[in-house]
Amino acid sequence: MLKVEDVSALGLIVFSTLIAIVGVALGLHYRRLLKIADEQSRRAEAANRVKDEFLANLSHELRTPVNAVLGWARLLASGKLDDAQTARAVRGVERAGLAQAQLIEDLLDLSCIVNGKLRINPIAIRIQPVIESAVDSVRPAAAAKQITLGVTLDQQIGFMVGDPDRIRQIVWNLVSNAIKFTPPGGRVDICLTTSGDHIVIGVQDTGIGFETRLAARLFQRFHQGDSTPTRKHGGLGLGLNIVRHLVELHGGTVTGRSAGENAGSLFQVRLPIVAAEPPRIIERRQVERRRVVSPLTQPLLPQGSHT
Repeated sequence: MLKVEDVSALGLIVFSTLIAIVGVALGLHYRRLLKIADEQSRRAEAANRVKDEFLANLSHELRTPVNAVLGWARLLASGKLDDAQTARAVRGVERAGLAQAQLIEDLLDLSCIVNGKLRINPIAIRIQPVIESAVDSVRPAAAAKQITLGVTLDQQIGFMVGDPDRIRQIVWNLVSNAIKFTPPGGRVDICLTTSGDHIVIGVQDTGIGFETRLAARLFQRFHQGDSTPTRKHGGLGLGLNIVRHLVELHGGTVTGRSAGENAGSLFQVRLPIVAAEPPRIIERRQVERRRVVSPLTQPLLPQGSHT
């Protein structure tokens, strides 16, 4: 028979054991909390670093075209330029203005993305002319670097549903990037094909490429392969992030791959083919439908009736 002293001792042992178990559990819990807090602190520091880099790049990108406009404006105001120099100055002002406008458009799109307000307006389109117009708008930039543009579009693809302005923006961003990162004398190829129930827009270049490990980060906001102040290529690192959001709004995907540095790159956009009728047929049917349902097409009273 257990004595009172034995029961008390046993109780103390059990109580001490429970305290030790609770202590170990609390220690593990607090260790996890410290680990989480440390990870959150590192993420906050990384986010602040990215923000600081973005603001520094934004300041540089805003100042560059403004300085160009001011410089050309002073030369024009001096009245010392001949006709050829005046034409060159006007082209310089125009290029700087377009660069500034594009920067502002990217910032507005970024604001819409952050607030969840980026929208598309899908209509029935033929995608070939949309791609061609995007490529035509960057031909001067390619010509300035003596870069060859190759365009191969499958003309058998009929009408589909999409936002022409946004698809043009997608192609413009990808081709502009390819031109920017391709050395003079290189080549950029744009192709349009089909794969199952998707269209595939491919943009391939002979440019500087990128390391395979960077592929997953290419479409992150503010990401750039070289974010140092001495980087060779400008930009805010917004273009590919905007492309990804626009592609996803169309129900598609975008990927980028490269065999490594100086091995070129290939970006592919896959969009679902949502068949659509030509706009004229749609408009004609809408007009016919309105004629059927409109009360104005019917007499208010039978013929021969009197009030």
